[in-house]
Amino acid sequence: MININTYMPVEVVSGKDCVKTFNRYNTLGRKCSIITGKNMYKKCSVIDDLKEALTQNGVEYLLLCEAENNPTPANVFAMAKKTVDFGAEFIIGVGGGSSMDAAKAAALVITNEGVTEDNIFSFEFKNKPMPSIMIGTTAGTGSEVMPSAVLTIPGTKYTIKKGLKTRDSYSVYSLCDPQYTYTLPINYTVSTALDSVCHAIESMYSKRANDFTSIYGLKALRMVMPVLRAFSETEVVTETMRDELYYGSIFAGMALNNGGTSCCHSLGYLLTTMHNIPHGFACAAFIGEFLERCSEVSDISETLETLGYGSVNEFRTFIKSLTDKYSEIPKLTEAQISDYAEEGIKLNVNNNFLNLSLDDCKTLYSNI
Repeated sequence: MININTYMPVEVVSGKDCVKTFNRYNTLGRKCSIITGKNMYKKCSVIDDLKEALTQNGVEYLLLCEAENNPTPANVFAMAKKTVDFGAEFIIGVGGGSSMDAAKAAALVITNEGVTEDNIFSFEFKNKPMPSIMIGTTAGTGSEVMPSAVLTIPGTKYTIKKGLKTRDSYSVYSLCDPQYTYTLPINYTVSTALDSVCHAIESMYSKRANDFTSIYGLKALRMVMPVLRAFSETEVVTETMRDELYYGSIFAGMALNNGGTSCCHSLGYLLTTMHNIPHGFACAAFIGEFLERCSEVSDISETLETLGYGSVNEFRTFIKSLTDKYSEIPKLTEAQISDYAEEGIKLNVNNNFLNLSLDDCKTLYSNI
């Protein structure tokens, strides 16, 4: 049965220098706040390009280089207050997933009176968020074309991650220029590329998957996987390869917009928050076994062919080789496996093609 249900009300503007040449900033207002990480302006030309373009469009801006790597509700509310105090009419999120997530969350809390740090995940948002623009500078998150904002919640025992979104949480514009990824360090490049791979595969084997999910997901894999395989042999990433990684991440984000994440993300979050494992590597630790389990009830031949491997084991071996070289996945203790499984199953977004039991989660953690 054909299923082409979809909803993605983001206008995507792509290409070299699109941030500098975009001339509709002032359609959203005359004042904005720019939410980004603390070192973005030191590492990437995007901030200078954006400031120049905003000035040419007659838009005043407040630069907030305050987004944390894993933004918390407190971080979001602090930037939201400064945005309101400045009198901004729209927000621009610039950077990787964390900066864009913080910007989307800030846009939502600004327009909804009564939301607090404590009730942000249970609050019934009735008002549309402040308009926003997203500009990505990494090749993996896909947050530019999605409504979700993943925030980090510090806890006495566990620090966890949780998603926040409404139907209206999409940005108005997404400005996609891969040249801002050209200076990414190699370990970030590999991590974010693995995140794209996980987005594509998890979404295609989600309960929410449809025909668009497969179209976008397979397209993402066709762009990202050849670059990863070539890089594993030469450790060289050309600008052309980075273009493929970036646009592949956008297609993966479009797949994720339809299918959503599955257990690789929900279980991987604890590896990031508790062991400081970069997000892409944390999710990729589970992707081989996830695909293996999906093969028990679904035909994965087209996915394997697109990945470039004849078996799941070959794919798993390749992913592990990259993870071992550029990150360090911990050997968990039995106590950690048990505790993480109990917490991870609570975080699971229930999109899994196969339902996971507590024992399944323990097995997944054991096998990383």
